[in-house]
Amino acid sequence: MSVKFDVKLTSEDMYRFNLHHAYTSLQGILSLVMGVFIIAVIIISGQFQEFITAVPYVALALIFLLYIPITLWFRSKRQILMSDVLRDVLHYELNEEGIVVTSDALEEQALLPWGQVYKAVTTKHNFLIYSNRVNAYIIPKNQVEEHLSEIYDAFEKHCEAYRLKIKR
Repeated sequence: MSVKFDVKLTSEDMYRFNLHHAYTSLQGILSLVMGVFIIAVIIISGQFQEFITAVPYVALALIFLLYIPITLWFRSKRQILMSDVLRDVLHYELNEEGIVVTSDALEEQALLPWGQVYKAVTTKHNFLIYSNRVNAYIIPKNQVEEHLSEIYDAFEKHCEAYRLKIKR
């Protein structure tokens, strides 16, 4: 059984991956908690009734809440622009050996054997195939809708269940 499909990544796809990756890590969660905590302190505390005394705390809360999304937006755009491979169409083939990825920009192919798949995760917009804790192949669901069930079947057949976080 072999499943073949093509993917053209956009900066929006990369941004969604980066956001998911950031906010499922401790740093992202703590930045949200701290931002909300500071806003709660401003609202609850009676000491910040004057606007001028609350400004530094509001600014600090905004830094905690907006720094990560804004920097990830610019990083995602830069990643797509700077990489010939990511700007090109990626050709995927899921076969008995593993996941084969080729691109017209590169003459070589990349093979990720099934045994080396770190985890596979579905999000609202993407299917992510992690090769380690940080790096993942990003497959936008809207580009492979007709192949999604075959893709999920291949992963369920070849990967251990604890590595899969797939919602059909």
